[in-house]
Amino acid sequence: MKLFNVIFLVYALFIIPLALFSNQKAVISVPIADLLGQQITTTIPNSSAENAYASIAVCGSNIKIACACPRLHQLLYNEIVDVLKTTDEEVCIQTTQAYYLTQQTKKPQNQYWTLKKNITYLDDLMTHHISASHIPQPIDFSDNNYHALTNTDIITLTEPHHDSTLRITFSAGTRFVKTDSPRKKRACIIEVFAVDYLHLKLHKIKIPLHKCIIAHQVKTNQEHITDFITVLKKWSHCKQGFIPYVWGGTSFVKPIHTHFKEVTKTGHHGDYSFYEYDKNTLSPKNGFDCSGLILRAAQISGIPYFCKNTTTIEQCLAPLTTEQQLQAGDLILIKGHVMVVADTTKNTLIEARSYGHGYGKLHEIPINQVFEGIETYKDLYDTYHEKKVVKRKDKDGKVRDTFSNLQLFSMMSVWNK
Repeated sequence: MKLFNVIFLVYALFIIPLALFSNQKAVISVPIADLLGQQITTTIPNSSAENAYASIAVCGSNIKIACACPRLHQLLYNEIVDVLKTTDEEVCIQTTQAYYLTQQTKKPQNQYWTLKKNITYLDDLMTHHISASHIPQPIDFSDNNYHALTNTDIITLTEPHHDSTLRITFSAGTRFVKTDSPRKKRACIIEVFAVDYLHLKLHKIKIPLHKCIIAHQVKTNQEHITDFITVLKKWSHCKQGFIPYVWGGTSFVKPIHTHFKEVTKTGHHGDYSFYEYDKNTLSPKNGFDCSGLILRAAQISGIPYFCKNTTTIEQCLAPLTTEQQLQAGDLILIKGHVMVVADTTKNTLIEARSYGHGYGKLHEIPINQVFEGIETYKDLYDTYHEKKVVKRKDKDGKVRDTFSNLQLFSMMSVWNK
């Protein structure tokens, strides 16, 4: 008996607590989830967490930016996370889909806070006889074989899709598992599994083929980059408006077509300022920042790209050498901002540009409208190798900032790590 009691005591003291506090798997169960670096109550204390999240702006301005826009990242429906900690209204999660590095540490950073209502535990799905196999395998930056990006059972939206059964508009970038239903050779739709996370029911829904990409195991790296450019161009020239710039944004559910303005308000920590679009009542806000745009489009296209910010790009991609030609899909980096080479013949780039220079949106634009005195990609290439200063212009053609650290990175180098 004494031995039994000792064993039970050890179990009670050590094994049970480990089971209670070990990480749990969960899935994002809303179309878009805003992620923060800390609990929302630290910046917006006199409000419920849900109301505070709903008040997050598209982008902060010059006065106490973090108070208006603490968003760091976004996740989409069906993305799997680890839950590390919970409070009454929020959860601390870890994601494998992307990471960021800082100047202080080279350890990948991938922990965030989000609303508890944004997630559903996988254990709850199992209780309702919904298999995790109906949810896409998560993209994982630690998987050197990139299984999730080449899994042919998964499709990814390249544009928004509204499903009338679930009454949800899914963001571009949302991933689904295909059903086993045979598809006719000339079929224009594809059937996928979709979970109604609110009622914990599994459905089969149909998505038009032109709205998605099917993962492919035999595409060449260049074909993936071609898909990447195709997706970016599609977004840059979307119908019925444009995709707004959203700080920390990695989503697209609806273009907008109104004008933005700068607003100053007084809150718990004093005055703060931010940008907003007229009549844009969506919450969370949908759109992209410069690095979130590249991250989402690259992963849609099957590219093993996981960089959440420009510091990470500098440390993870290879700079262009004098022997390499600049190609569509390569990245143009200046301090705090990244752009994509769109067309080396037409001399255009694609970027999600913030509000201070008059844009506040995703667009494809001639490089001579971005940089002073640079008309072609040959000019840009020479400027890079000769380490010349570059001057960036705003929407009115006025030079707004100067950089001595223009960098060009090869997108093809992501496969050479």
